[in-house]
Amino acid sequence: MEKISDALLVPPQALAGNDFFLVIPPPLFTRMPSCGGAYLITYLKSRGFKAGIFDFSVLLHNKASQEVRRLWQMDYTNSFFVTEIADKLFEAFRAEIGQFVEEVLNSSVKVIGFSVNQISIFLANMIAERIKEKDPSRVIVFGGPATFFKHPRELITPGFVDYFVIGEGEEVLGSLLERIFKGQKIGRQPGLLLGNDMGRVTPVPPASIRDLDSLPFPTYEEFDLSAYNDGLDYKPLPLLTSRGCIKRCAYCIDHIMWPAYRVRSAAHIFHEIEYHCRVNKTRAFEFNDLLCNGNLRVLSALCDLIIPSGLKFDWVSYAIIRRDMNPELLAKMHKAGCHTIIYGMEHSSPRVLKGMNKDFSAAEAEKVVRMTKESGICTNVNIIVGFPGETQEDFDQVVAFLRRNHDYIDEVTNISACTLFPEAALGRHKEWFGIQWKEGVDPMTFRDANGMDRQARNARVAQMQAIVEEMGLRKSIVNRPKLNPLVKE
Repeated sequence: MEKISDALLVPPQALAGNDFFLVIPPPLFTRMPSCGGAYLITYLKSRGFKAGIFDFSVLLHNKASQEVRRLWQMDYTNSFFVTEIADKLFEAFRAEIGQFVEEVLNSSVKVIGFSVNQISIFLANMIAERIKEKDPSRVIVFGGPATFFKHPRELITPGFVDYFVIGEGEEVLGSLLERIFKGQKIGRQPGLLLGNDMGRVTPVPPASIRDLDSLPFPTYEEFDLSAYNDGLDYKPLPLLTSRGCIKRCAYCIDHIMWPAYRVRSAAHIFHEIEYHCRVNKTRAFEFNDLLCNGNLRVLSALCDLIIPSGLKFDWVSYAIIRRDMNPELLAKMHKAGCHTIIYGMEHSSPRVLKGMNKDFSAAEAEKVVRMTKESGICTNVNIIVGFPGETQEDFDQVVAFLRRNHDYIDEVTNISACTLFPEAALGRHKEWFGIQWKEGVDPMTFRDANGMDRQARNARVAQMQAIVEEMGLRKSIVNRPKLNPLVKE
């Protein structure tokens, strides 16, 4: 893609002559282009639609001062509630947002989509409002992780959205656009929530796309890849080898958004890797999967394709603790370019692991962590503290695990306080976990049967952070999201 000109914010090819225009609003991590957005655009083009995409997030980030750039950093955004972040971004970029709206309105694009997360949905709504004020005939579609659940959707009331795409978006969005351009009536259907139905109708997700090989992989030809990871030589591309998860952790909502685990064939994944290495000169990939080791047979077969190919690149991925991981597979992964694995271990107390619905023991986690490090792969773990019922003894067992395996762990990638998602098992079965929380109140205010509240959970995060620093382990993200300022604890 051509460099963005000084005169225009939106590259002309993203708008001119297109039926559909997809916007990535800020804040979204700017290390790589949006994998989800790229999949949508590639799929729509394969269906014959004229579609463009614009990463407004990376453009504004790269224009911003160092102080304003902090609004893209997780640790910093934890200092504000999500609506406060949107307000700050709007004030910082009022002129650019105004120019963006004018450029969109000066185009012939009829349908404008926004791919939104739990933070960017609020700024996207502000932009949609300004588009609708000047031209109510433009159709606004929201999709992405923030549209799936009721809470973030309804926080944007009054909304300026005509349609919400719920869940896996390719086929639903393609069907919606086809009916819009044919002038057909659009009613309720799985995967689609009409804007007028928000708050009155509970949407039903669409059926999962079973054959992921049937979807064309994204080429990222619509993106200026040099704009990402501004100022650094490390320019990874996202890679999605699977959708969904094989586990059902009690605190997690990802497996609800992706209810069926599906994996691409090794040949299909390798074909995409080969394309990016050849065409985009990619030398690093970051897997966007919830886990790279959901299907060990496919993972092994992918490594068998990469190793003799002569392609040279590094890759990193999240993974789960599996007792059937073995030194041979890990050595093969390392030889195939696997640089880092981030394990969603979360805890090591047997009682807490059982409550989380984890199916491994601390001893099994220790074995996997040590095997991974001994294979030459950087080995990282995630930690969650403050799970309902966690005692000081449980907490101390995590600390003991980290001390015992200090030489085998490179980084504690996430230190998080347990979050209550109403749709997760913790929220649906509060009585099972001894959770005290009232529907309609910010879920972050929940207490457990021991009386542990938000302040106590955050104190344990701070305690774990200090211990990790004292051990000399690297840490990446510390999650203590701010409470809604309109809600009292």
